[in-house]
Amino acid sequence: MSGEAASMLPHPLRTISDEFRELQYIINQFQTQLDAPDGTIGLHPFGQINVDKAHVSFTQTCMRLREALMQYRDRTLTSWNQVLRVDLSQSHQLQAAPGMMVSTNTPALAATNRAVVSAQELYEMRKITDALHEDTGVCKNELFDAAADAISRALMQSNNGQPALLVERMKATAKKLGLAHYTDVQKRDSEGEVTTVTLAGGILVIDVDIGLLKDQLKVKVSYVSDIEHDERIDALMLGRLVNGDIRGFEKLVEEMAQLDRLTKEHSPANFIYNSFALVSTLAEIQSQELVALDNDIQKLLKHGSGISLPHTRHVGPSTLFFIPAAVRSGFTQNNWSALATNSFAGVADIPGLRWLCYSWEPSNTSHCFLSALFQQHCLKPDYVIEDSDTHKVVSISHPNIHGLQLRFLEFVKQTKRQENSGSMQVDGQETHADINSDFWIPYTMVAWLESPLPACALTVRKIMAAVSPDSKVEVLSPSTDSTAETLSLDSPRLLEDAPTLEHLVFKEYVAKQDVSGSAGPLDPQEMTLPLLAEAAAEDSKLRKSSIHTINGQSVAVELEAPQIRAWSICRIPLNHPCNILSVVPLLRRQAVFNELLASCFSTSDNSAATSKVSVKTYANDPFRIDFVFINQQTMSLDAGDVGKRPKNTSDEEQQQQSMDVEDSGENTESQDGMSVGQGVILRVIEATGEILAWTHQSLGISPTTDLLSAMSGVATNSLKKTTSHKNLSAVANISNSIPMIAYWLKSNTQ
Repeated sequence: MSGEAASMLPHPLRTISDEFRELQYIINQFQTQLDAPDGTIGLHPFGQINVDKAHVSFTQTCMRLREALMQYRDRTLTSWNQVLRVDLSQSHQLQAAPGMMVSTNTPALAATNRAVVSAQELYEMRKITDALHEDTGVCKNELFDAAADAISRALMQSNNGQPALLVERMKATAKKLGLAHYTDVQKRDSEGEVTTVTLAGGILVIDVDIGLLKDQLKVKVSYVSDIEHDERIDALMLGRLVNGDIRGFEKLVEEMAQLDRLTKEHSPANFIYNSFALVSTLAEIQSQELVALDNDIQKLLKHGSGISLPHTRHVGPSTLFFIPAAVRSGFTQNNWSALATNSFAGVADIPGLRWLCYSWEPSNTSHCFLSALFQQHCLKPDYVIEDSDTHKVVSISHPNIHGLQLRFLEFVKQTKRQENSGSMQVDGQETHADINSDFWIPYTMVAWLESPLPACALTVRKIMAAVSPDSKVEVLSPSTDSTAETLSLDSPRLLEDAPTLEHLVFKEYVAKQDVSGSAGPLDPQEMTLPLLAEAAAEDSKLRKSSIHTINGQSVAVELEAPQIRAWSICRIPLNHPCNILSVVPLLRRQAVFNELLASCFSTSDNSAATSKVSVKTYANDPFRIDFVFINQQTMSLDAGDVGKRPKNTSDEEQQQQSMDVEDSGENTESQDGMSVGQGVILRVIEATGEILAWTHQSLGISPTTDLLSAMSGVATNSLKKTTSHKNLSAVANISNSIPMIAYWLKSNTQ
């Protein structure tokens, strides 16, 4: 049989067993998220699973299963029932004849038994072939990945371009992703023989030049449409190849092939064009925010919607919304300037950064995709466009930057009967609207975090309110006061079965130690942090004292019983791009608090401590941390060292040089002369993620041997920014570390 004839053979009909297996697969996916061994919950609106898509798949599978069972009843069981009735009727007639002996093994029953035996044999054979097919698929994927690793090693170990290996790999990648591939061999005077492999989709074209040397590798991405060529994508993909990251390169190709496939399936909506329109939208938001913030990129990270760095880690838009304190303190002015222009080489590889990346996923509701008439959702200040039946311009106030007004396009869905081609003014020129119902697709934009972010119930609820379809393009303004919101006790029990935030943050901390072996929030050169042999799996382990060694002085940190219930946020479906303005401050605030909480953990608990810190969190105020610092051993300091951190590493040196703060006061003593320590309340505010600090003296709390309990009686609404301790707050924001804050207190109370 020819290959063409074989390709035209019909696919086998799906059986009841097929439908049962698919249904079981969907249920297993849910069960895996519900029964995670670490106690986390992944089945929620912001988890890894797209619940809407899973719901649709589950419903469709159940319907197909029902249809298959009904067909089996009507076509198979009914036919056998008729045969058996005829056979039974004949048996009764024969038995009615006098002296007639009738065998119970009638032809119909014999045929039925043979059919049952045959069905059982076919079922067993199907089980064997299905298992073989599954194992073959696993082996194929493992071999494919092993081949990628072998090519990566070959590229990294020599300057050879490995043309034979790469050409065949490109062809295999194209076949796997459903792309067409073509090869063209040319002899160039200066480069010798160069093979160009073209991977082509509907509108996507990727040309890869492969020569004898690694320096001859080139990548160019183009489109069979009006989409402009972006050299940053070429550079991103070429960087993966040159560095021998074959899997990373193929991941980028897969991302673009997915957009190309969706564009083909949902034309005229262009997913590639809309991804790049989102890049322009984020760039415009950042541009207007920078103008309002005097072009200060550090203020943008604190007050704005993050730093837009497209085509940095993935093809398409990406937002950097959080930089850890230790990393931030090591940035030079040139680094910040490079971030503003997206020219910071290697920023994608810096550990600890928090990124938002954007893609598309199926949705129960339809969303409007931009046509070629519009280039972005956020409009330039001088851009003129009239409202029409299909869209309107909505002006909103920036939630964090006073006086900044942003204009966004909001689209209105119309029926076919309502659609018209009336003229309108766009940027001073008359044109015709071409947004119709065909551009409304049941897909939504989704912002996903590369590393899940543990988040408390308050953050989850605020994000749900910010991206609610009912809010349209409304931007929820965060509170600038540190105490304007708390978690309502009578609110829905959204996270009643969730683990605690303390547990999730500790689990994340331990995982980082297992990967890097470094100390995490504190500099590894100043601490002794051997890896914990036993991974933490229970919240009770969080209450053990952890030792943080800073400049030879040990601080024991002990966390009270975990209080805050939380989820791990993986992805956030967005109703409109302007939702980013509300979502980013919420994520930034949570990331700041998580880093502050993570600073309490350590994998060392076998050292004698010279100071002790007792820490307490609150379920009804999940962004507040109280701690009491007790100096158990007097530490002598030179006058020049007071208020300064010893200079052991560049990062810590820069952090400590920034801590130009005043003396916090003397150690508090009780009436019997015994030291009762220093009480501090820390709270992260929503608008900027800034940490505010109050001492027990500034709150009017009398010295007591149980300061932690005394501070717990301080009402949240009594904590005002105007009464916070300026210098202590500065230390907290520079270090974002409770042990370092305690160290500063120790240095300033001698």
